[in-house]
Amino acid sequence: MLVIRAATVVAFGLVLGAAAARAAETKPADAKPAAAGAAKPSKAKAAKDKAAKDGLPAARLDAARAALVGDDDAAAIAAASSLGASGAANAAEPLAELLAVGTSPSRAEAVLDALAKLGAAGVLTAPRALDVVDLYCGHRAPEVRQRAIKALGTIKDPRVVPTLVARLGDVAPGVRAAAGEALAARKERAGTPRLFALVKRGDAGAASPLAALATPDLIPQIAELAGTVDDAVLATALGDYAQRSDVPDRQRLDVVRTIAKLSGAGATTALVEYVASVPAKEERPSKREAQKLLDQRESAQ
Repeated sequence: MLVIRAATVVAFGLVLGAAAARAAETKPADAKPAAAGAAKPSKAKAAKDKAAKDGLPAARLDAARAALVGDDDAAAIAAASSLGASGAANAAEPLAELLAVGTSPSRAEAVLDALAKLGAAGVLTAPRALDVVDLYCGHRAPEVRQRAIKALGTIKDPRVVPTLVARLGDVAPGVRAAAGEALAARKERAGTPRLFALVKRGDAGAASPLAALATPDLIPQIAELAGTVDDAVLATALGDYAQRSDVPDRQRLDVVRTIAKLSGAGATTALVEYVASVPAKEERPSKREAQKLLDQRESAQ
C-alpha cells in the first residue's frame, strides 16, 4: 500500500511538473514574476545547509570552545546547544574535547544532547566522538548515561551495538529504556533476547523496543507471559507489535484477542491505539475484532 501511494505521489508530481512547464512556455510577456524570495529557503536554513556542507568557521569554533570551558554554566550550555543545532560535522570537535577532559554533569548532559542532534543529522562520524560518548555510557550519573546512550545510538557505526546491548543490563530503568529504544531505532535484533528477558521481569521500558524487534515466532512466547508479568507491560508489547506494518493480519487477529484477555486500562488502551492506527478506509478483520472486543469491554463495565 505504501509503495502504491508513493508511486501515485511521484506520478502526480510529474504531471504537475509537466503542467507547470507548459504554463511557463505560454506565459504572457507582461506576466508579473513571482514575488521575490517566494521560493527561496529561509536565511536560517540556508546558513545551516552551508554549515553542514562547509563546516563552521574556525572563529566560531574557538568562541564555542571558550564558552564551553568558561565559568558561566548558562553560556556553556547555550554554546553546546548552538553547536548541536548547527548541523555541521566539525561542530562535534569542541563538544568531544570537553567530554574528553571532563566536565560537570549539567554540561555533560548539554553536550551529549548536542551530539545526539548532530548524530540525528547524520554528521556525527568522527571516531573520537564515538569513543568519548561510549566512555560516558558508563558515567556514574544515570542521567548522563541515559543521554550518552541516546547520542551513541545515533552514530551509524556497528561498533556501538555491543555497548547498547550491554546497557540493557544497567541498574537505572531510564538507561535500559534508552538502550532498548536505540536498538529498536537501528532495527538491531542483537538485543532481542535481553529485551525479552526484561519484559519477562516486568520491565515496562523494554516493552515497546521488544515489540519493534520481535519476530513472529517470538509473539507466542510473549503471549505466554500472561499471568506472570504486569498486564500493562504485556499489553504494550503486544499492542505495539500489532501496529507494525509488516505483521500479517491473521497474526494481528490472534494478538488483539490475546490483549482482550488481559485486565486493566493498559489492555483497553492497547486496543484503542491499535484501532486508531488503522487508516479509516482500510478494512481489516483484526480491526473489526478489536472494535468488537472494545465494545464488549465497555458494555461489561
